[in-house]
Amino acid sequence: MKKTILKPLFFVAAGAILLTACGEEAKTENKVEEETFDERNSFRAVFDDQIFSIPSPIQTGYLIKKLNLKFDESLLSDRAAVANYASEHKQALNMGVYGTDLGYASMYGQKNTSLNYLKTIETLSNSLGLDAAFSAKFIAEFENNSGDEDKMVKLMSQAFKNADNFLKNANRKAVSAKILAGGWIESMHYATTLNSRTQSEEIQRRIAQQKQSLESIIELLTQYNDDKTNDELLAQLKDLKDSFDMIVLEYVYDAPSIEADKNKMKLNHTYNIEFDQATADEIASKIAAIRNGIIKA
Repeated sequence: MKKTILKPLFFVAAGAILLTACGEEAKTENKVEEETFDERNSFRAVFDDQIFSIPSPIQTGYLIKKLNLKFDESLLSDRAAVANYASEHKQALNMGVYGTDLGYASMYGQKNTSLNYLKTIETLSNSLGLDAAFSAKFIAEFENNSGDEDKMVKLMSQAFKNADNFLKNANRKAVSAKILAGGWIESMHYATTLNSRTQSEEIQRRIAQQKQSLESIIELLTQYNDDKTNDELLAQLKDLKDSFDMIVLEYVYDAPSIEADKNKMKLNHTYNIEFDQATADEIASKIAAIRNGIIKA
């Protein structure tokens, strides 16, 4: 079976986008903007002094836009289902899903769609006790900037950061972990669906990168699972990991470079990534099943 080797892969050392570096503040306004709008960013999710490196869900949206793919509303989760999410478990997972949808719509300048998904997130945030992060002031500011794609994404990112900080300070880390997981699944839904349509090498590379991220998601959901509500999802994710384990990911070190004018360091490491179409199809099928379980009432 034909296999594809994808290289190189570049990363920028940076902070946060959707759920941010969990309490770590950027030093300057310009730094925040660099971190928010670099589509290559990952962020460090900090839980009880443990650091988990998880790509932001918004990364995939930026990649889709960079590839000049048209906005596809069919990728979004149905807003009408929000009324049926009764448990905190479902509400938190779908908060992550809808947050990713909002980010995708915002970066494409879809004003009406963005505002509709913001209202959906507002409903969930009220149920989860996060209404302070998505206050009337925030919503008004978002609406007033609905013609500015970058500003909308930045405002949304800040609101999720505030929600994340609140959850951690209130010792509700399990909820924060579920939001992260829901966002990751939705971004993988985007990537695998579009790859099945376009067979893009860049999207394939983005999928393959998630091998390590999936391990972090599993570890987080395992650690914050005192009430066992994550058991079913964890079983599915561990089965998904079996498929990701078939991907060969070879790390190749290269010395980092400093961009003094932008005040950031670029990690020029490369990865040789090898996986076949059968593995890609299997991952896509499992992601679809997991997502369907999350968004189903």
